Amino acid sequence: MREKSIFAAIAALVVFSVPAAAQYDNGGYGNRGNDNGYSRGEGFYREQRDRTVYYQYDRNRYCGVQNEEQMKMLGGFKQVNVVNRLRLQGRNTGACQWPNGFYRRDNGPAVYMLEGYGSGQDGGRICAIGSPQQLRQLGGNKNVKVIPGNSNLEAGRGRIRPC
Repeated sequence: MREKSIFAAIAALVVFSVPAAAQYDNGGYGNRGNDNGYSRGEGFYREQRDRTVYYQYDRNRYCGVQNEEQMKMLGGFKQVNVVNRLRLQGRNTGACQWPNGFYRRDNGPAVYMLEGYGSGQDGGRICAIGSPQQLRQLGGNKNVKVIPGNSNLEAGRGRIRPC
């Protein structure tokens, strides 16, 4: 329980700084990666002495994983390559996008639908569900994932619009 409160305190302090918002305790999981730190292509990487996880999602771009819940949805901690020194390739696009689906932040009632993927800049749609009927019509009734309140659902997508 103490780990979650520490994470919440860290994440709450820095809203727009991906490295601070991406810090969490991975419970010791993570593969021993290549020691030189160069990413070998697509994958998840972190430095041995830092808990911030980055996702190299193509040859020229990478992003910061926002929190534990996002890492779980992206496949889990066991796929993280731990290196002595991090040397990612290309441009940091900021916070990683959440996978497509229906989401609600744990600190509010609003439900959002995310769909489509892009290159980290307005690469998909995010819209606010207007009613329980609309959620049902869109097929999200039993598929809403509750995520930490400080999660940036807009990362890599356009502005929130009504569905």
